[in-house]
Amino acid sequence: MMTMRTKLNLIAIAVFGLGAFSMMNQQESLKSLTENSYKVIRVNGKIMFVKTASDMKQGDAYVEGTPIKFNSAQARAAIINKIRGRFVLSEAKKGKPIVLPATNNIASRSGALINKIDLQNHFSGNYLVLEKLALEISEKAYPQNEKSFFYLAYEYKGEVIRKKLPFTGNKVILDRDNIFKIDNEAIPVQKLEMSLYYMDEATGEKLAKFTPVFPDLDILKSEVHIIIAEGGDKPKEDRLREITSYLNEFYGKPQKDNLEDWLVQSFDI
Repeated sequence: MMTMRTKLNLIAIAVFGLGAFSMMNQQESLKSLTENSYKVIRVNGKIMFVKTASDMKQGDAYVEGTPIKFNSAQARAAIINKIRGRFVLSEAKKGKPIVLPATNNIASRSGALINKIDLQNHFSGNYLVLEKLALEISEKAYPQNEKSFFYLAYEYKGEVIRKKLPFTGNKVILDRDNIFKIDNEAIPVQKLEMSLYYMDEATGEKLAKFTPVFPDLDILKSEVHIIIAEGGDKPKEDRLREITSYLNEFYGKPQKDNLEDWLVQSFDI
């Protein structure tokens, strides 16, 4: 027959086993919640939490499966998970949300542009400028002086505006305050397609067409802060790739030196 001590030992083992099993379940549940919980970096358009009827905004927590409503098919949000990294929340078929991996396009370049092909490849699509950008261009191919220089042309209120770009040595300067000024009067900073020309003596040559993007730096800083904070203790190069990828996807192609200078000034990284 089983002794009282044996019975007590078996009960203790069973209780311990149940406790360990419960703890494992709790750990698994916590891991599952952590892997499916995100912080919102940015919202394009309007996304609403159904239960609270409140709009999703930067800094909110989003857990997969939470009922949300998109105001349009174009609405989307950049979200980040501490373990899994950055994703994009968008609308799938029948209004259901879908969490998609973020793009890993980190096209960014530093160093001098040496010829026309370089300029055409560099100035294309949405081009991010963090307030002011000094871009090195081959002095041999494109000397810059009083008679030879770069300028931008864009349309504003039905009028073609031509803006000579200032330079320092062989570096051309893209300055938000200079570009968006007409007859010494500031105009609203906006997203406009522009053409880049080079004036050689009296002849102007069109080199490229692109859309410079000048973001609100306070908003951008708060977005990048979330990426850095949620990214953990990653090496500098990994953080730079993550930030560059995000900027490419939601703003435009950054110039590497311009981005790194801004990150040092804003976050000391």
